[in-house]
Amino acid sequence: MRKPKSLHSIRCVFAITALLIAHGFGSGRAEASEPLALVQKGLELSKTHCGRCHIVSKADRFAGISSTPSFMIMIEALSDWQQRFDTFMARRPHPAHIRFAGDNERPEDLPSSIAEVVLTLAEIEAIRAYVDQLAADLGKS
Repeated sequence: MRKPKSLHSIRCVFAITALLIAHGFGSGRAEASEPLALVQKGLELSKTHCGRCHIVSKADRFAGISSTPSFMIMIEALSDWQQRFDTFMARRPHPAHIRFAGDNERPEDLPSSIAEVVLTLAEIEAIRAYVDQLAADLGKS
């Protein structure tokens, strides 16, 4: 018998679905004059939050944890890299230390394994814009 999904996982799926709809259909996207700013913001957010474990750019190739795949390796080696980036908040180990802004605080008996990351949908969209640009730079868009 399958174990029911946690409320956090369900919220992640709904929020990510909303982000994908906005990402796919242009709703909530930056205006044409702002895409570079969105990509730059995504790079900064990726370095700050994702860079604790992942290498997020070629310039930071000595950062991250050696057992954690870099953004570039995921894009180059995984055929489903887009889906993985779109659903990262629901993929282990991310739910253990990432939550959406506005979510309830983490229960005291279930502490985060590392310093907790709290992201908004706009920040996730910026990270995804950076990843899309990185993929384009790698010829994988």
